[in-house]
Amino acid sequence: MKNMVRFFAAALSTLVCWGGDLVEPINTGELWKGPRVAAQNKYLVGCRYAPVDETTWRMANGSFTFGKLNAGEVLVHWGKDNIASLRIIVYSKGDNGAIGREEFLGKIEAAKQALNEITGVEGKKKKVNVKETGVQVECWEWVWENGAARMDASYSGSINKKTKRGKKNKGFNEPFEAEFIRVDLGPDAAAIEHGGASDKVTRKELKGSIKKEEDGTVWLEGVNMVDQGQKGYCVPATLARVFAFYGMDGVDQHALAALCDSSADGGTSSNSMEAAMAAICKKFPVRLITLEDYQTSMMSFVEAYNKVAKKKGKQQLSFAVPPLDVADAELLKQVRAGKKSQVKKWLGAIKKHIDAGTPVLWSVTLGIYPEPIPVPQARGGHMRLIIGYNMKEQTIIYSDSWGAGHEKKVLPAAEAAAMTTGRYAIKLK
Repeated sequence: MKNMVRFFAAALSTLVCWGGDLVEPINTGELWKGPRVAAQNKYLVGCRYAPVDETTWRMANGSFTFGKLNAGEVLVHWGKDNIASLRIIVYSKGDNGAIGREEFLGKIEAAKQALNEITGVEGKKKKVNVKETGVQVECWEWVWENGAARMDASYSGSINKKTKRGKKNKGFNEPFEAEFIRVDLGPDAAAIEHGGASDKVTRKELKGSIKKEEDGTVWLEGVNMVDQGQKGYCVPATLARVFAFYGMDGVDQHALAALCDSSADGGTSSNSMEAAMAAICKKFPVRLITLEDYQTSMMSFVEAYNKVAKKKGKQQLSFAVPPLDVADAELLKQVRAGKKSQVKKWLGAIKKHIDAGTPVLWSVTLGIYPEPIPVPQARGGHMRLIIGYNMKEQTIIYSDSWGAGHEKKVLPAAEAAAMTTGRYAIKLK
């Protein structure tokens, strides 16, 4: 863990960018050839990046260019000894803010023309089943001798004023909202293939991810990291990690942000989070199980807390502000996890789902108790993923969507229970 943190810090400390253009090595296929060290020295030398996990780097803006293609966030996916593929976010609501229909259409057209020049072939429209992706997507593909590219553009509302027959589109008056434009590049079509709803793993395969250590720790291996970056995307990023773990890696955080109605700064509100997750699960072959919901949890907690606070002469809570934002840390732990039976019951619900190969989505209030490693959010609501437990040590193993160093962390179950605002499991049907 410490080595990973040092690696993360060293990566961010690189100040000089190579600034090269990758059109030629993409067009000729040279970019995908190994060995890895050669690609790093030739194309990535001096670039600033943050490792998302062992196989993915998130590159700093401006590290390199792609001809006339407007590139925002760039993810480099590594294979065994080469660059396996690239993902370029041309536009996302979370990073770039809201834009209108005409500007969105202009970005799509500019990206199509840029990809025609990069690949040397004309892009072809591809039909995408909304049942596979959960969101409305326009898709184009480019396949040439040395590679393949795919562009997905997602939005809500109607994108065209008229139908093919020239009649007014009935849905045109619906509010339009641009969501994202992303481009995937790789050596062939298989390298950029997305996993949809029909590509889900089996329950038997999920059980195969369960690892048991000699010290009693039980955890789930293979939960991919998704880095939300500076966006308030903890809910869609965490959901995307669960979907990817289930084989549906094409349902990324940008698509889920559209379904969650997440904003870049405010994230997904507590009031709408549970309803949003339930609505999302109805679009895919999964179901949402609520272990602990915010409203019920807070109502019973505030009543119990205030009884103890009154006896001890402490400030009582109300719902004028979120209760956990102002609760006394020690009193909070005493009320919610002061008895062994409380902790055992709380951990027992976690154990049940981890033992079935199912990670647990865990919403919390940060800033109440010390974190095992520093986190980029000092206070407030956040969603994490519980991926394991240790009943003997009374601890949980959890993960945050903040990239390398946050994949697998440990926290005492008493503190975890005290800071909880909700727990949920998404199970395969």
